[in-house]
Amino acid sequence: MYFIIYTSYAAIDFNDDLLKSLLIQSRDRNKAMSITGMLFYFDDTFIQLIEGGEDEVKLLYQDICNDTRHKRVITLKQGERSERYFTDWSMGFKSINNNELDTVEAYRNLQAPTKLSDSAFFNLLKLIAA
Repeated sequence: MYFIIYTSYAAIDFNDDLLKSLLIQSRDRNKAMSITGMLFYFDDTFIQLIEGGEDEVKLLYQDICNDTRHKRVITLKQGERSERYFTDWSMGFKSINNNELDTVEAYRNLQAPTKLSDSAFFNLLKLIAA
């Protein structure tokens, strides 16, 4: 199982309707490609984990990098896993506010992704997915 975790910034103003549209589009495509994952959106920032077959994940990620709704796409982590993190989610989603993230180490480290540890990021995933 291959995964990529990335962050990017919204190049457009995402209101609730645009976020819903993005989610529907993503879920349909991900399901067709056997990709699962989780998308977080806060403060004009996206963090996403996508997972599946290596070719499919890399193709989707290339499309994300070329998507004009994103800017400054940064790869945080990528590699092989023995199993999926999100086995049943074609695309989980949560929009959160800054107050929920004030004490989360991974959020504070987003501006320096090379310092982002696996444990810090997955603590962020656990917080948001709860």
